[in-house]
Amino acid sequence: MAVDMKQSARRLLEEAYGKGNVEVFDELCDRGYRSHDPITGDSDLGQAKESCRMYREAFPDLKPTLLGCYADGDVVVTHWRMTGTHRGRLMGIEPTGQRCTAEGIGIDKVRAGRFVESWVQWDALGLLRQLGVAPAAQAGAGRAEAGQQPHAP
Repeated sequence: MAVDMKQSARRLLEEAYGKGNVEVFDELCDRGYRSHDPITGDSDLGQAKESCRMYREAFPDLKPTLLGCYADGDVVVTHWRMTGTHRGRLMGIEPTGQRCTAEGIGIDKVRAGRFVESWVQWDALGLLRQLGVAPAAQAGAGRAEAGQQPHAP
């Protein structure tokens, strides 16, 4: 029977990130699994599980929402949202009590019914802004001071 990789992607989000069951990584991912993330960088399977634990400890009420999931051949693409309250230390940032939301996209390569590699892009800067450790963006900053009109990209 073929494995439904869209269901596997949902399980990884809901069970690992939503419930803290990081052992689901072992069930759904190849032993040689590699992950690429803008914050944690390149990770092997053990490091990916540790990253999940880190986010769960920082946001114990972390709630993932799968916004969309698409599969084509050996690739699964997920669009997700995570919401949680910053109640634990995160990468040296003391708990703020701030309710935060971040969205992202994962692109997963599949082989023999298991994830073998994942590339994740998410709004890490937006999360850091919500935690008050990164400056807020100001549209047209610098241009207005120089007397120029902001323009669309």
